[in-house]
Amino acid sequence: MENFDLTVLGGGPAGYNAAAYAASKGLSVVLFEKNELGGVCLNEGCVPSKTLLNSAKVLNYFKHGENYGVKFSGDGEVSQEAVVDRKNKVVKRLVTGVRAKLKGAGVTVVKAEAKILCRDENGVVVQSENVEYNSKFLLIATGSSAFIPKIPGVDKAIESGLAITNREALNLVEIPKTLLIMGGGVIGLEMADYYSSVGSDVVVVEMLGKIAGATDEKVSAVLQKALEKKGVKFRLSSKVKEITENGAVVETENGEEEILADKIFTFHCRYIKSITEFVPKCISACSSSRFYQKL
Repeated sequence: MENFDLTVLGGGPAGYNAAAYAASKGLSVVLFEKNELGGVCLNEGCVPSKTLLNSAKVLNYFKHGENYGVKFSGDGEVSQEAVVDRKNKVVKRLVTGVRAKLKGAGVTVVKAEAKILCRDENGVVVQSENVEYNSKFLLIATGSSAFIPKIPGVDKAIESGLAITNREALNLVEIPKTLLIMGGGVIGLEMADYYSSVGSDVVVVEMLGKIAGATDEKVSAVLQKALEKKGVKFRLSSKVKEITENGAVVETENGEEEILADKIFTFHCRYIKSITEFVPKCISACSSSRFYQKL
């Protein structure tokens, strides 16, 4: 059994910053992350989406260069595979930076899933790949998971590859001719912006009467107009009733409408994992905010 002062579950911003902070205060720390360090934002959220959008921005400059006094010949062409490759390089560079930060702080990083076993007289016992780790403190920073709406046909569509989440949308090497996006929130609108810019015919289905959630109505209206100028179509006050083999049945204010699509973006929000999913009743654990206060 290996012994530490602190065990951290999760290598996202909360987990890796807390681990580095604790190590700087003299604690011995082990951090477990089954995927890549950096969490959702760095690997499959904010950073990669902005990287794709920047490629779309460059394409937009090319198409409208005359507005800046610059003329280009030809129509311009997007290599989606090259765009994704660049995105992966950006993410890898930042993940490497996080890894270097933890190494410099003296944090032991284990790239594997960990299971909380119990508490004994010496602390909390965690197991990973048949090795047990004991620590005085336990910090659970496992973040959130994608929320997939339970509507008819969604499971089959995910299996076939018709329905995708943000993870797959950020790694598509072929631009879909038609894309249906469920949800007009920030994540869905970023995907609508990018894929409409590179040639997809995009339809956004939103249950509310406006896009961008709680955003001010005037700002929402300006954003919608800008996206419509790029060719994005909106079905507001509508919802996807069922996913079919070739698209989806959408319930609108004017009745049902079948929309054909090569890909359906089903992920529109995330849910926070409950601490009870990981912690046996015999163990108490800290959230990241309580942990900082304790130290």
